[in-house]
Amino acid sequence: MSENEPSVGISRRTVTKAMAWAMPAVAVAATVPFAAASVCNDYNPENPCPISLAGVGCKLPGNSQSLYKGYAFRLTVSNPTGSPITINITSATLDGANLGGVEVVNLADGSIKTNPFTVPAHTTYVAALLTVNAPNSSNGALSITYTVNGGAPQVANATVASAPPIQGASCSAFNSTEKAYIAAA
Repeated sequence: MSENEPSVGISRRTVTKAMAWAMPAVAVAATVPFAAASVCNDYNPENPCPISLAGVGCKLPGNSQSLYKGYAFRLTVSNPTGSPITINITSATLDGANLGGVEVVNLADGSIKTNPFTVPAHTTYVAALLTVNAPNSSNGALSITYTVNGGAPQVANATVASAPPIQGASCSAFNSTEKAYIAAA
């Protein structure tokens, strides 16, 4: 083909250059779900946060109740969608320390939600996240990692400035009825 002849179609060189630029973008986009947790948004109905932490809780110390060396943290569980969702809490940490096994207690009726648990459509309730066998009894940065319907991990974070023992008046995160539901779990 001479320089004076009109060009027909796209050259192989143009296609090769386009592929060279497109491949890194595809490679980076493919790794995102594995490298980062999904960020939900309570104000976006397309991706609402099903778990919101209140940043308050109480210790369940020693052998004073059925949950040995645990915590009770206040949270809100929400499902604004038109279908039931299944939440699976995969980890709960406080200042990076694993808090052990978890279960959720609905504080409106005392029902216990073992992990994973289903939240009916158009449902919101206040709950307590109960942990067991925590390695220490510190306060600090609470982080809950969970999935919804087996999807990408999502993270709920809060700072827990104080977590007094649940017995007595020093624990104001829960009222007496809620404390009774927690004790019965």
